[in-house]
Order: sequence, then structure tokens, then C-alpha cells
Amino acid sequence: MSKTNVKPYKQSKVKLDKKVSVIAYIITLIAAVAARTYQLQTNMDFGTGKYIDGSIAKNYPFWVLIIGFIIIFLIMLVGKSRDKAIKSCILINPMRLQADRLNKKISPKAGAAMFLMAFLVGFDVFLELSSVASKNAEISTEDNPVFAFAGISVSGWITYFIALIVIITFISLGTNILKGEGFSKGNCVFLMSFPIWKLMQIFAMINNGEIIGVYSEKIYIMFTAMTSSAFFIYAAKFFAGFEKKHTRFWMCIYGYTASIFAAVSTIPRYVIFFSKSYAERFGMSTPDTSDVGIIFVTVAVVAVFWSTYVYRVMPKLNLTGKRRWRGVTSTGKGMSSID
Repeated sequence: MSKTNVKPYKQSKVKLDKKVSVIAYIITLIAAVAARTYQLQTNMDFGTGKYIDGSIAKNYPFWVLIIGFIIIFLIMLVGKSRDKAIKSCILINPMRLQADRLNKKISPKAGAAMFLMAFLVGFDVFLELSSVASKNAEISTEDNPVFAFAGISVSGWITYFIALIVIITFISLGTNILKGEGFSKGNCVFLMSFPIWKLMQIFAMINNGEIIGVYSEKIYIMFTAMTSSAFFIYAAKFFAGFEKKHTRFWMCIYGYTASIFAAVSTIPRYVIFFSKSYAERFGMSTPDTSDVGIIFVTVAVVAVFWSTYVYRVMPKLNLTGKRRWRGVTSTGKGMSSID
């Protein structure tokens, strides 16, 4: 058998790992939430949904988000996720693993986040329906009874039906993740109900005239819906086996941005509930509890790319003379995970 010279694996130092993006994400989220809270406390007219001083210089969350997103994007773009050589093993970086192998490494925390998301979506639907029922009960009389859910349009019922599919999908996802199976093909198909649900919510906001100006708090709700929808589209595409060159890259980017937008949209408004009287915050909309779930469920899935390495035993080296690979065929029995 003739021997062919093959260069051995050479470990190289990685100056910037893509995993550093997690640090940039955490700093951006905390800074943006703090800036948005300060903005709502000092520079917001809740009656109109606009800022008192609408100058771009006073829009502190905008600058924090722009800078943070640029840093996260650059780290993900120029950062490396290389394999490492340790003695007789090659440690394969999770960012380089195929979807079928990475799918089984999703943390049980992500499964818990899926259950939380299902509960919060259901809670949103319950609050909306109970609010309609309560208003109808006030105007209902014995002579003129009013149906509890009267006034809900056809599109509204369609939205609730899609929300039910979303709830079932997240419950199924959580169950599969806890079982160690991860995203199934069926889960990926029904995940498409999430962007449809969010799209219908955005249309409802527009029809009701709720998006008022570029400084409205509704803009953050819309951005949360858009980025989270894009995340789940890429997640479904990735785990269903239809990955393209940059699928996982954009999946991580949208996961980070959706989580940050959801936090900026919801957390500061919850702070205002406890820090301002009702008269001072009159006109401020109540945060959707499902958006709180987006904070956690998106990054819980993205975290799989920064999970433990998988190692592969290298073929033995012929150390006599020049370093060459022996003509040994790997049986695949050396494959396992480091937990």
C-alpha cells in the first residue's frame, strides 16, 4: 500500500470565539432594559405613547441596542468555532456539528422554557377572552342578553385557534427535549404557526391604530414579534435538516435580538407598574406575558451551540520518521460526548 503525505491536525489559537457573543448579549440586554426603564420613568407620555422629548439623542435604548447588536453581529461574523486537538482526540466544536447530532444535546432547561412559553401563551389567550367576557357581562341584561364572547371577529377566532396550535407545539417540543429527542420533524412543521400567530397580532395592532409613531412602545412589541418569528423559522429550518450556509448564524442572531427586544419591551413596563401610580401611567399597555417567555426560550435553544464538545479519537500516528497518518479505517466506535 502506498503512503500519501497528509498534514497532521494542527491546533491553532482562536483569538475570538463565537461563544463570547453570550457576554455581549447579556451586557446589551441589561444595559438596554436599564436605559428603557429610565426612559419610561423620565421621558414618556403614556397618554399618547410618545416621548416627551422625541430627539434621537434622548432615545438611550436606541443607541444601546444599535451598539449592542453591532457588537454581537461582528463577534458572530469574525469569531471562530474551531475544533481542538487534545492528545489522541479531536474535540469537535458544537457550532460545527450537524443538526441531528446537535439536536440531542439540547439542554433540559430549553424543555422547561418550552413549557413556560406554552403556559404564557395560554395565559395571554385566557386574559383576552376573560376581558371580553367581563365587558359583555356588564352590558348584558335579562331582556337583552349578550353572549359572553360577542364582538370577537372571525380573524380574532382564527388567531385564538392558531394560538392553540402554538401552545400544543411548545408542549410537544418541551416533552421531546426532556426525552432527549429534541426537535422532531413534526415540531418543525407546526412551529410555523408561531410566525403566523405573531403576524396576525401585528395586523390587529395596525387595524386598531395601535402603532402610533416611531417612538411608540408598540414598536418594541412589533420588533419582538418580527425577530422571534424569524428565529423560529430558522430553528425549524435548521432542525428539520434544511440548513443552508448561514442558517445557524442567523438563527443565533435572531435568537439574541428577539430575547433582547422582548426584555426591553416587557421588563421596564412591569417596573413602571410598581414605581408609578395608575394616574401617572394611564395609557400604558399591559405587557404580553408570552413576550416574557420569548426572553428565555430563544436563548435556551441558541445555548446548544455553546454546549459541551463532542470528541473523536484520532487514528494512531506513525512516529518513526516523518509524521504520517496510518491507513487505518475509523469504525466510529470512538464517538461519544463529554458532559
